[in-house]
Amino acid sequence: MAEPRPVVLIFRKRILPWSETFIGAQARALTRYRPVLAGYHRDPGGAAYVSGMPQLLLDEQSRFAPLEKLLLKKRGRVPRRWLRALAAERPTLLHAHFGSSTAPGRHLAHALGIPLVVTYHGMDITVRPRSAAGVAARRKALAAADLVIAVSEFIAGKVREAGCPPEKVVVHFIGVDTRFFTPGSGPRSPTHVLFVGRLAAKKGVIHLLRAMRDVRAVVPGAELVIAGDGDLRRSLEREAMAAGVPARFLGVRSPAQVRELMRSAAVLAGPSIADERGNSEGLPMVFVEAQACGLPVVVSRSGGSAEGVVAGETGFVFEPGDEAALARHLITVLADPALRARMGEAARAHAAANFDLAGQTAKLETIYDQVRARR
Repeated sequence: MAEPRPVVLIFRKRILPWSETFIGAQARALTRYRPVLAGYHRDPGGAAYVSGMPQLLLDEQSRFAPLEKLLLKKRGRVPRRWLRALAAERPTLLHAHFGSSTAPGRHLAHALGIPLVVTYHGMDITVRPRSAAGVAARRKALAAADLVIAVSEFIAGKVREAGCPPEKVVVHFIGVDTRFFTPGSGPRSPTHVLFVGRLAAKKGVIHLLRAMRDVRAVVPGAELVIAGDGDLRRSLEREAMAAGVPARFLGVRSPAQVRELMRSAAVLAGPSIADERGNSEGLPMVFVEAQACGLPVVVSRSGGSAEGVVAGETGFVFEPGDEAALARHLITVLADPALRARMGEAARAHAAANFDLAGQTAKLETIYDQVRARR
């Protein structure tokens, strides 16, 4: 009889926002470890992405959840009901995603007597703390982890700058399912420019809208397709209308719908910037998903965005906020079908060779092994 797989608790306060499908995908790809998603409550936005996976919602184990969460935050006190429910899964390791999950994660891991791994993704380490207390809290959180995973070299640098010992930091790319994200067999639109992501300041969509005015002066049929939602949607819709840029705002799309958009577009644009508080990208998986679908990308160097792109081969890279360069690169791709085809083929090969989810998750399981062995 085969030995049962060791259990890893995948901790996120909310299971899971629609924009964090990569966490569910990584957990589902584990083969040697059995994942149990643990968090306070379910987020309906991403519930479909984790359907059928083992989930433990701590709010359901609570008599008065707000008070119990406050006691956990302020005093590190883990409610007995939570502890019993978590311990019943016989976990061997807790993997928390985002720095904001580190504080509760460390209390839970300590109470269970298991090691803590934390993945930092972007805003959780790039946003500047508002006070000295915030700096100290970040340093304390990093110290509590047995290992810190950074999703890009850029994020690893930020983690070290925040005071994490270099020997505790490892760079690990999450990866994408290259069996799901594949080129399609149908025709591509020669004029569709695709954006996929949250409509937030750091995504830089305002710069893309402005660049599209110059693009359309050379490629009159160019059209912008925007998949995603966020607080800036209404203002961006008004900006598009004022600029005379044809832009279809589709709202949140499922992974399957995103894949079809990537299969039919001419190019994906990633105009990310750092916002006023320093919030920057880690390494957006959507850029890799697009390349896995054989789609060339034009992305900024903001944060770790460009680490997933081979500049000049699988797409183009430009400086954040440089609307002229963004427009120039989009025009280059849209105006040259042969270049699009070459870049698309190179993009698919690059994603499959370096970001395949199964291969990257196998590496993650080796990291889990090493952390447990050190304990």
